[in-house]
Amino acid sequence: MAQGITESVVDEIKQRVDLADLIASYGIAVKSAGASKKACCPFHNEKTPSFNINDARGYYHCFGCGESGDAIKFVQKMDGLTFVEAVKKLATQCGIEIKEVEDPTVGKRKRLYALMSELAAFYRRCLVKTKEAALAREYLKSRDLSDATQEEWTIGYAPAGAVNVRKWAEKYGYSDGELEEAGVIRCPKGPGDQGYHRFAGRLVFTIRDKQGRVVGFSGRQLVEDKRSGKYVNSPETTIFKKSSVLFGFDKAAGEIAKSSRHEVIVCEGQIDCIRLHCAGFRTAVAGQGTAFTEEHVKMLRRVTDSAVLVYDDDAAGCKAAVKSARLLLASEVPVRVVSLPGGNDPDSFLRSNPPEEFSRLLSSAESIVAFQVRAERAKESNPDAVDAVNRIVRSLLETIASSANAVLRASMIVEAAKILNIPEAALSEELEKVREAAARKPAPSRERVVREEEEEVPFEVEVPHEVAPAEPIVGNDVAKVIPPSPLEMAFCAYLLANEVSDASSVIDGMLGEFIPSGIFSHEFTSSFVETWREARLASEDVFSDWCRNLAPAERSLFDAVLLEQEKAQATTMEPVDEMKSFVRTLWQEHLRRVRAMLPASGDPEAARERLKLTVDIKRLSSMRWPDLKNMVRAFQHDIAEKAAK
Repeated sequence: MAQGITESVVDEIKQRVDLADLIASYGIAVKSAGASKKACCPFHNEKTPSFNINDARGYYHCFGCGESGDAIKFVQKMDGLTFVEAVKKLATQCGIEIKEVEDPTVGKRKRLYALMSELAAFYRRCLVKTKEAALAREYLKSRDLSDATQEEWTIGYAPAGAVNVRKWAEKYGYSDGELEEAGVIRCPKGPGDQGYHRFAGRLVFTIRDKQGRVVGFSGRQLVEDKRSGKYVNSPETTIFKKSSVLFGFDKAAGEIAKSSRHEVIVCEGQIDCIRLHCAGFRTAVAGQGTAFTEEHVKMLRRVTDSAVLVYDDDAAGCKAAVKSARLLLASEVPVRVVSLPGGNDPDSFLRSNPPEEFSRLLSSAESIVAFQVRAERAKESNPDAVDAVNRIVRSLLETIASSANAVLRASMIVEAAKILNIPEAALSEELEKVREAAARKPAPSRERVVREEEEEVPFEVEVPHEVAPAEPIVGNDVAKVIPPSPLEMAFCAYLLANEVSDASSVIDGMLGEFIPSGIFSHEFTSSFVETWREARLASEDVFSDWCRNLAPAERSLFDAVLLEQEKAQATTMEPVDEMKSFVRTLWQEHLRRVRAMLPASGDPEAARERLKLTVDIKRLSSMRWPDLKNMVRAFQHDIAEKAAK
């Protein structure tokens, strides 16, 4: 068991909890039936009670679906919690203290939870009471979000500048360091520097974990400023990991468990999620600007039997839906997809249509097979051509192959055969080939993943160990036309996202030691990195000054980086570990460019150099950090020697 949770603690919780009262507290009607009590089962749809509750033994059993367990298991199922989380929740309700003295981080984490909760209340007061927040109030009014809704979801406003939030923290006994650790401010760097408030002047949405604790914020721009992203999210902290937080899950988990279908609605935006809950669809959750992850699926799997995706009906939304569906299928969760008409998202649709219309769309949602076939056909100029059909079938089979459930795979094959008018036997044969190929294929090293958010998506980056050699960029004019590689753009976004993080000084040192300016293929990237160094030593206005001198094409690249900086948190890696990963992959990409510029075969010296570079690239893939550092230093030494000659 976890620290502080002993068998005696668990036994005491079970003794103190009245199981019937606990079940009734979830809105379930409990009736006496002789020595025991009965209710309609919350885990399946029934009209005649078959859910038996034995208070004396602290045990429940449903004769309809077979679900059974004790108070702890009931809370796990209803709230989507782990065993430890359920025990802690019940312990708090029973007045039982669980001491976790062995874990030195517990006190620190509790302090952060308290800070974030009180800060959410402060932002809320600022929205309601300050003149400065008038624009935020008007925006919420235009989006038809009532005061009651704002209060329920703790929507607030972050005052401009860092002074106000620092004064608030001082008044309530929190330090600048704690605010910085929570990802709220960047501490002042010297005399005259007031620091930097991450959410300053923005509408603030409160992000809660599955237990309802405030762990982060999402700030929406109220006045357009291309120097900053439309949405700014909290960075990952001790208490906030984006890959394990779904917006609205704390409210939706119990509703999913109680619903007849146990089906979760997964949407993309926070306002979409809020609108769905307001309209009565209280099983809705949304991501946090990151890709849907395995951790998210694990959270949902505890309370859901199926999922319906309601993503934007554009290329990026379709792509995200297929990726999310594959993760859900891998956990044996069937998936359906709702495509809203007229380019609507859930918020806009429900503001102009009654909830009954959305219910109708939910009822008629497409299977993932039907959705993907339609989406793949839309990409093709001639979808009935042999080559187009082959591409459509290949993509669809990869989705079907992702399912871990043999029955579900067979069902999808039958459906695909009917839609595509292809014999089931042929599709089954090809499916086995896809599954065998996937089993042989090593998992790619995803050094960096950039996920589509609610807004437009400039690019997506996935960097496996082996990438095709990059074309050499020659001449300044060409450099202005050809954008930097996706890896270099991702690195710029990573630097910007970590400009004020705790790891920024370590990143700065590693940048100077292991990533020389000559390693980059594009002059924009080199200039950006140098500007980041200057910004670390000066103020946050450095990028603004630098931006004024950019040509239009380069300015568009900088705008793309700004949009990507919040998505740069879409990884569970620590910032320093991620920097090590960038050192590895940037050098690999550089060596591939050098290899691509070697003379054609026939030159023995070039052939030897090409072989050496190939070996070095492969060695970089598997080296541990201490050895990798030495290898990079050797590369830099060789570059310096060649330059001296």
